[in-house]
Amino acid sequence: MKCVKIPATFLLASIGAWAGCSYTPSFDSPNPQMRSWATVQAADSTNPADFPKLVEQLDADDADTRMLAICVLERRTGTTRGFDYAAPRAERAASVKEWQQWAEQYATQPTRGRSSGSRRKKRPFGAIG
Repeated sequence: MKCVKIPATFLLASIGAWAGCSYTPSFDSPNPQMRSWATVQAADSTNPADFPKLVEQLDADDADTRMLAICVLERRTGTTRGFDYAAPRAERAASVKEWQQWAEQYATQPTRGRSSGSRRKKRPFGAIG
């Protein structure tokens, strides 16, 4: 039997709808489950505004929230920057600070995917000239 991958966001939305959940996932929610759901949704997001919110989750009191946030950040950036979600707060502080500085720099960079200057138009495959 072939295993089928189902996106986590679909599963979470389905569970929420089935359970009659009236909350919506949000990093700013007072409900920890909704913050976790927002973190899971950020894994597949292309919104750069998610990065500062994900970095905030690295300093959460709950180890599960920190673990989820660093997993999403690693998936989206390719690095953990040495962050250990299970380490004591004092040991995590330097890594959290590094992530915060990165997020601030990332937010001030020009829009991704656009370069300055002129670009050559792409020619159809096989075109000459």
